[in-house]
Amino acid sequence: MTRAILTVAAFCVLELGACEKGKPRHLPDDPMAIAPPQAVVAAPTEGMSAGLPKLKALAGVSLDRIGAAPDPLNKQPAVTPGGQATAFEGFAFDPQAKAPARGVDVVVDGKAYGSAYGASRPDVASYFKQPGLAAVGFSFTLPAGALGAGPHSVRMRVVAADGKGFYESPNYPFTVK
Repeated sequence: MTRAILTVAAFCVLELGACEKGKPRHLPDDPMAIAPPQAVVAAPTEGMSAGLPKLKALAGVSLDRIGAAPDPLNKQPAVTPGGQATAFEGFAFDPQAKAPARGVDVVVDGKAYGSAYGASRPDVASYFKQPGLAAVGFSFTLPAGALGAGPHSVRMRVVAADGKGFYESPNYPFTVK
């Protein structure tokens, strides 16, 4: 009798499966699924940071001035007049080593330029209570006419003290009028 019940049950399951038409199913995203891999960002090809990998920590950097616009991070919109040279000035250091960087590239609209690095900044050393950070100032100047009127952006690549990678600053938008 048990065998007969099992045979009937198996037959019913087969019948039910045969009469069901395939239905499109919309499964919800699996929250445990592995995310697709991040795009690989190529190493820079210009400036002192050329060929170096980007390090994960935030850069120890501050941009004090873009042309005539002081404190461009906090006083936005940062606007500087066109038709004259545009200077980029600030300080930068290796945040992991808490030491001066190997150098700083100023990246304007995606193009990297080496900067003059190592200017005296006793205010930085005092603020961070690190006497070794007394010479971490940088400056770079684009000649008049190098930037057209309109929106632009700048960021800094701070080359680590050991020269094995670089830290990147946030993007600073600015406008040339």
